[in-house]
Amino acid sequence: MTAAQQQGLDTTIAMSSEEHEDHEPSSSRDLSCIQDSLPGIAHRVFRKTAQNNKLCLYLGNRDVVVSNSSSTKIHGIVLVEPDLLRDTKKKVFGQITLTFRYGREDEEVMGLKFCNEAIMCLAQIYPPHENAQREQNTPLQEMLIQRLGSNAHAFSMEITHLAPPSVQLVPAKEYNGAPIGTSYDIRVYIAERADEKLQRKNIVKMGIKVVQMASAPPPPTPTPRSDQPKGWRQRGPQATSEKPFLLSDGKVTLEANLDKAIYTHGDPIHVNISVKNTSKKAVRRIKVFIVQHVDVCMFSNGKFKNTVASDECADVPIPGNGGSLEKEYLLHPIKARTKNWIALEDSLGSAVNKSEGTLSSTVVCVSPEDRNVFAIYVTYYVKVKLLIGAMGGQMSLKLPFTLMHTPSNTYPAECKDASCTSLGPCLMVDSKEAAMTSEEQCTNNLAL
Repeated sequence: MTAAQQQGLDTTIAMSSEEHEDHEPSSSRDLSCIQDSLPGIAHRVFRKTAQNNKLCLYLGNRDVVVSNSSSTKIHGIVLVEPDLLRDTKKKVFGQITLTFRYGREDEEVMGLKFCNEAIMCLAQIYPPHENAQREQNTPLQEMLIQRLGSNAHAFSMEITHLAPPSVQLVPAKEYNGAPIGTSYDIRVYIAERADEKLQRKNIVKMGIKVVQMASAPPPPTPTPRSDQPKGWRQRGPQATSEKPFLLSDGKVTLEANLDKAIYTHGDPIHVNISVKNTSKKAVRRIKVFIVQHVDVCMFSNGKFKNTVASDECADVPIPGNGGSLEKEYLLHPIKARTKNWIALEDSLGSAVNKSEGTLSSTVVCVSPEDRNVFAIYVTYYVKVKLLIGAMGGQMSLKLPFTLMHTPSNTYPAECKDASCTSLGPCLMVDSKEAAMTSEEQCTNNLAL
């Protein structure tokens, strides 16, 4: 089907194919708003065309949400030129592929590859397999089939809930190669067999993202405290640490807590601390910081930490013999220049710098027996550190928390609209099949 025929079928496409070809090749990704039958309502659709311009993939959602026992499905449409299926032996296949890259692409020499691939789902889209279970099309699929015609074929694919979430690692040194970490893509191709060797021009590939959703906070391990001051928050994790001294009386007691256990991206972290000093030594310094801990399961030494937020107390020193301090800190975890590799959100196929992207969500492991070799586990915790003078040493405690998308957190979708003038996420439309009015304007020009 030519571009002119596509435009004739649906005149409500926000960016026509002819306009888009002036800026990018036909194999690039673009985003269109296809108007529903209801007035003033539109659906956001991701579209990718193969290099031969005869195979096109449409997705209404590029996010797969996994939980403890289930995962969401990917629903899409494949538009195929009729001449590709003239041979009755040809079939349309689709697969979801996991790519785990554990090394820099610019260091691959002598045929050495630092990446592994695994097929998470394989399906025969057209003609449907005789043993395949027929599923009802979604309203968006029905609408696209009506717009695109009889050469459009609907499909649904699902991966296991044990699939590791998408995480992208950014090296400490400058790097512009293929994204490092765990990533996913959906590939659609035409072949006689599913395992047939293919030409690149006959494949259409689009990146997708696997994310975990937080439903309940992790089981806390707090230390109960006595004599709680007025206004002390107890909704989140809390901990207590005491430091006695061998050659002097008294001790330093440090207590801290968070306002909640699960934070969404962009939320400030409220840290309440209480210090009581009954010793003869003074507390010289108080530092509060947030640490991102990354564990690459494939390697025994693939663990590293990064400080993503920090603050120091100016109300020091705290004198001994009864000195005390109660203070609340407000921390904002953000990406910054670090000495180690840092874990960021998957950029859906494009490499990012440390100055771009957002911090990765928490990736938890249910049990040590369920550790996935392709997984990259990311955890966060707040650390409060006290430096005590007069040879008193230091003391600290940790408060783990979860940084994750929640069902109530409508994180923005990536957008690439020719009318956008600003960089950053489009704050209007959620990454799911959300609806928006035609009067609303896009606020992003981020390439997909």
